[in-house]
Amino acid sequence: MAQRKVPDGKFLSDSIEVGKPFFFSLSFLHPPQTEVFFPDTSYNFSPFEVISKKNFTTRTDKRGSLDSAVYQLVSFNVSPGQSLKMPVFVFKGKDRDCTALYSSTDTIFLRKDNFQNITDTTSLKPELGLLPLSHEFNFSVFIGFLALAIGIAGSIYWLFGTDIYKQWQLFKLQRRHMEYNRSYNRLLRNAKEREDIRDAEKAIIVWKNYLEKLEKKPFATYTTREIMDNLPDEGLAAALKNMDGIIYGQVKSKDMEKSLEVLKAGAMRLYRNKRRKVLEGNVSADI
Repeated sequence: MAQRKVPDGKFLSDSIEVGKPFFFSLSFLHPPQTEVFFPDTSYNFSPFEVISKKNFTTRTDKRGSLDSAVYQLVSFNVSPGQSLKMPVFVFKGKDRDCTALYSSTDTIFLRKDNFQNITDTTSLKPELGLLPLSHEFNFSVFIGFLALAIGIAGSIYWLFGTDIYKQWQLFKLQRRHMEYNRSYNRLLRNAKEREDIRDAEKAIIVWKNYLEKLEKKPFATYTTREIMDNLPDEGLAAALKNMDGIIYGQVKSKDMEKSLEVLKAGAMRLYRNKRRKVLEGNVSADI
């Protein structure tokens, strides 16, 4: 132990799939009198996201003291090879400071055997049949009616166009919110009554899809960290992290219902904010 050793960090599997949890182990053998600290779940595990951390009891023998932990991670990165090295912080009693000792870099590879190539075998056949000619059309009458219709429509729009357009936007916004509410409330009720994690996962998908249409951002493909960057709300951040732990860890939690209610309330706030902007005339025609 006279020479300083580096921590041992390695993945516990050879390959991974996007969105499915896997494990990384970190261990460090050190003198018994040395105090060490392992990174917690707030550490930046890029390009991975952390789900949970499990610490193990220190074991001491004639070689020294062995501390170890296992981190449950998930990746949404599509790079073929993804690497990670982790630090262990050694406490210096005199300086009241810590020195970071990094493990060797370990690499894990993305599994692609679940992708299938799709071959387009469809072919187009030409249609060579003859079509009968229509009777001669009276363009003068058509142009007269078209000009009259345009004139009436223009007059109505000039007088009531802004209000009509605003009410149409509100109608589409409300209809979409009602459809979302029906789907989300049904899944929330099922998750509460049956305590089924699959219902909670479906509710999160419905919630992300609704926010994507409401905010015009790809929330359906965002990770939890990207959603937090776009929606800086501590309550939503805590609820999303809790749901990530439940869904990816497949571990039931008594806070599942509470987290789903927080997400529902957050969507309601965004809907009301969008509705207020429509009433103020600050929303474009892409609702």
